Amino acid sequence: MSTLLLLGSSVGTSASTWAESGDYPPFETEVIVRTVNQFTDKEDVEAFVEQAERYGVDVISMNVKQDEDDEVPSGQVFYQSDIAPIADGYEDFDALREVVTQAHAAGIKVHAWIPQFHDQEAFLKNEAWQMQSLVDGKRTPFTGSNGSEYFVNPLHPQVQQYERSIVREVVENYSVDGVTLDWIRFDDYNMDVSDYTIAQYKAKFGYSPLTIDFDKDSPQRRQWNEWRTDRIGQYVSDVRQDISRSTNPDVQLGVYVLPPEFTEVGQNVAKFKQHVDFIAPMAYFDDWGFKSEWVYGSESGILKDTRDRLAGTSAQIVPTLDQDWTDEDYQEIYAGIRQNYPNVNRLSFFAYGAWTEDELAAIDERTGWPSSGEEDYAAKLPEDWSARNIGSMPGKVSYSASKKQFTLSGSSSDVWGDSDQLNFIYQPLKGNAEMIVQVKSVSRLDDWAKVGLSIRESLAADAKHVDMVLTPKNGASFQYREKTAGDTVDRTAEASVPGWLKLSRQGNTFVGSFSTDGKRWERVGTIRFAMNTQAYIGLALSNPGKDSAGKAVLGNLIHK
Repeated sequence: MSTLLLLGSSVGTSASTWAESGDYPPFETEVIVRTVNQFTDKEDVEAFVEQAERYGVDVISMNVKQDEDDEVPSGQVFYQSDIAPIADGYEDFDALREVVTQAHAAGIKVHAWIPQFHDQEAFLKNEAWQMQSLVDGKRTPFTGSNGSEYFVNPLHPQVQQYERSIVREVVENYSVDGVTLDWIRFDDYNMDVSDYTIAQYKAKFGYSPLTIDFDKDSPQRRQWNEWRTDRIGQYVSDVRQDISRSTNPDVQLGVYVLPPEFTEVGQNVAKFKQHVDFIAPMAYFDDWGFKSEWVYGSESGILKDTRDRLAGTSAQIVPTLDQDWTDEDYQEIYAGIRQNYPNVNRLSFFAYGAWTEDELAAIDERTGWPSSGEEDYAAKLPEDWSARNIGSMPGKVSYSASKKQFTLSGSSSDVWGDSDQLNFIYQPLKGNAEMIVQVKSVSRLDDWAKVGLSIRESLAADAKHVDMVLTPKNGASFQYREKTAGDTVDRTAEASVPGWLKLSRQGNTFVGSFSTDGKRWERVGTIRFAMNTQAYIGLALSNPGKDSAGKAVLGNLIHK
């Protein structure tokens, strides 16, 4: 946390570095990168990480093991492995190590995206490992609908040991922040029907799965599918145990999952919800033939289903979206997610080919969507500061570079109840901060006007917020709203203008203090509640009075 004394030497039209046009806390951004398309050498990594940093990417989910059978066979890896075959061109280029090194230097997390049972290399390695499907009464190795996708049996113990050993190798040798499993599933009801699986099933239930009509719903088919999903759930539990026993036990574990409509693949989040930190549902509504509301609907849809299956856990939902929808689609879907799933704070985006700078820039621009139509107003302010009337109430600000002070005005406004109107002079905040300011004078303001410091989770009128303010006649107030659209609560202390205010954030703990001289501080209030890491901090004025000439002068601003 660096210290910045605002000297006011750089003044220009107000502008913010991210999402200032939005009314909501910016979503964190995760981009899913197919290594074979994006990273062929160190220079590729440098170029991508530079763009990722510029456009606010928080997490790179990097493909460390090939997922599809296209450019290179599935199962080949892009790091220095002693277990799996290394993809051509990567024998002397450890893409994972390079990405981790450069991304971490830029403050970006790296998740290792590790596909599991779609694995041509493992398929060809041992005939007994091949996924077997029942087609026209005959068992045949499953190679996908096009004959060139290679699946191994998720239930075979040697297959599981092999795939888990790759996860352990990555976690032990690379300082990744997370592991995201993919392709932990079957492809239909009619698999796996290998000798091993048949023997296991018959021993438990007393009959062979080959007697089941996989084309029709029946108690037998449901029993078969439940048994398969139980085994997939146990596999995720085993991977979690591997990570917990490693030298890097704090690595987060997540899973990319298909929509709930795909029951035939034997994948049920509820079976492994206790063992994951996050679930990334593939919300590609148009690919699956659904309407956009299916993504965010409160009564049905992929996020509703995922939330229900995660009930009773702290696992986060990270919706995985396409990067090529229309702006109208994103506005609608973002609004629906914010309204119905306010605990979602990170969105993940998938591109099949290489990411372009334009695509990253477009995601960055959308992070604070949807917009209510309120915008920043023009003001001469120090660089990186912006001004906005939240709640559409009138207010203005001027800045004196020579005196290093702000003059705020506003009327018919208040920060109270479940929605606010205020004049907010702000800048982006990411993480911890402390701000100090002197309220030098007030004039023609209502006795209950509030002037001082504010941290707001978003630029919406009903946002979570914490304030440390002075009033002309009613002392100092530490006030906060713990829930979006919830009630505002305050704690007060005797104080008068002029006076000094201090507001700090450390994680989810907020502290407000008052001082008569800027040296000896009296703590007015402390509160702890969850607020997004990305928020806004700055100067605020609300004035219930009707006199538009009312104003407050603030100076000696320090931002740490």
